[in-house]
Amino acid sequence: MALLVIGASLGAGPAAAQTQDLDGLERAWHGCVREAYARQTPGQSRAGAQRNVLDECRAHEDSLVAATMALREREDEAARRAGLPLTIRAGAWAASVAAYVVDPVASWLQGRQH
Repeated sequence: MALLVIGASLGAGPAAAQTQDLDGLERAWHGCVREAYARQTPGQSRAGAQRNVLDECRAHEDSLVAATMALREREDEAARRAGLPLTIRAGAWAASVAAYVVDPVASWLQGRQH
């Protein structure tokens, strides 16, 4: 039974593991942001609180961005080898960076303004 579980996890491939890693990094970053924002003093400006939170969680954000870019680099290399045109690869890369990095940050900031 244990061999089946190990075999199934090995069969999932590196892409599944990398996506799980990105999901874990994103959860860690969101958790840091929530905790840091909860610790901000009530009297400070919203912009000041947001800057403090983003400064405090910079390491989590940097890890998420680096992992996302590394995964996209590997995907781009695979697409290049498969013969996809550069414009299609660039568009896919930009969309994925927006989905994993820009959208969560913008969503969080927008949620804090309301």
